[in-house]
Amino acid sequence: MIKVSNLSKSFGDNIVLKQIDLDIKEGETTVIIGPSGTGKSTLLRCLNFLETPTTANINIDELHLDAETCSKKQITELRKKTAFVFQNYALFANKTALENITEGLITVRGKIKTVAEQEALSILKSIGLADRKDAYPSALSGGQQQRIGIGRAMAAQSKVILFDEPTSALDPEWVGEVLGLMRKLAEQRQTMLIVTHEMQFAKEIADRVIFMDQGQIIEQGSAEMIFNNSQDPRTQAFLRRVNQA
Repeated sequence: MIKVSNLSKSFGDNIVLKQIDLDIKEGETTVIIGPSGTGKSTLLRCLNFLETPTTANINIDELHLDAETCSKKQITELRKKTAFVFQNYALFANKTALENITEGLITVRGKIKTVAEQEALSILKSIGLADRKDAYPSALSGGQQQRIGIGRAMAAQSKVILFDEPTSALDPEWVGEVLGLMRKLAEQRQTMLIVTHEMQFAKEIADRVIFMDQGQIIEQGSAEMIFNNSQDPRTQAFLRRVNQA
């Protein structure tokens, strides 16, 4: 469903991503793990063109995009197919929970307000926050804000949802409710690409685990294979450090 080839990203002389090739199947939950600062979040941001790749060929369904020659229209179409869930929620502070979800339905998908509100209410019910529809982000817990962020991504009906360390900014007591919602999406076979440090969650949810280091994909395979039978010394060393933490 999604095929990425030769994705590289440099900031000046600093090469952050080195010729990444990636295939994501429809309905697959793919989890990316690896040391901090190794380019995992940058990879996700490049897939959504929040960061412009230095080089990349990206194919999603019928859309083909070359990072060096693509048009603004192609980037807009790509973003319609790749919803993003941010570390820091990125909600509109001056909009209610309901309005945060309806915004994209109206401006991106062209829904009329009454229809958008009905769809947003349905999503709020599905994520357990219908009773908070009129609350502003400042009145919501971190876990609730992130669930709204995921609800906004669900409303986009994108081919894939990109999760950039969705629990990293949460207090420990709110992590479970966000991971629970992501599990529900995985059970519904929503295609997801997730960067996370939650190793137990990755073991339980991932159809495929990718280990990255120094801007490269070092090893990938099933959760069972990566966590219990990894072949590369760098993967093994990383998992040992994580398990000892």
